[in-house]
Amino acid sequence: MSKEDRRRVRAERVDTRCGALGHMTVDEIRERIIGPNVNVTCPECGAIHLTREEAEEAALRKITSSARYLRIKADAQE
Repeated sequence: MSKEDRRRVRAERVDTRCGALGHMTVDEIRERIIGPNVNVTCPECGAIHLTREEAEEAALRKITSSARYLRIKADAQE
């Protein structure tokens, strides 16, 4: 399939007002959350980023080398 034939897909989070995906700090998550239940773990990697620098550093890491990914992969192979 050529690049022109591929369908474009847009992904969104349904539990945030802006629908943002990506690494976010605790403060950014609190700004965007809808409803009383606030889960401050990063929607992208499951960690808690207190500063923008921590979130940017996490964005540079490969997902496949994260502990969360490896755990999910191991669970899927069982």
